[in-house]
Amino acid sequence: MADVQIQQTPEAGGSSSWVWGLVVLVLVALVAWFLFGGGLNRTNTTRIDINAPGEVAAPATPAPSTPAPATPEPKKP
Repeated sequence: MADVQIQQTPEAGGSSSWVWGLVVLVLVALVAWFLFGGGLNRTNTTRIDINAPGEVAAPATPAPSTPAPATPEPKKP
């Protein structure tokens, strides 16, 4: 039986694998920064103070217990 010998020549683009590794490393670093470094956990230091007047007086005339009847619309000829 004959022996099969396979010889592979290195590809021209084989040296770009370190570039892909660097891109993946940068993407992982960005995701980690957003998740753990405060990229998405930004705290706001805005303070809102609302000073309402002390006491508000009740209206002089109380509202009626039942609403007024509605006026009927005029009939169209």
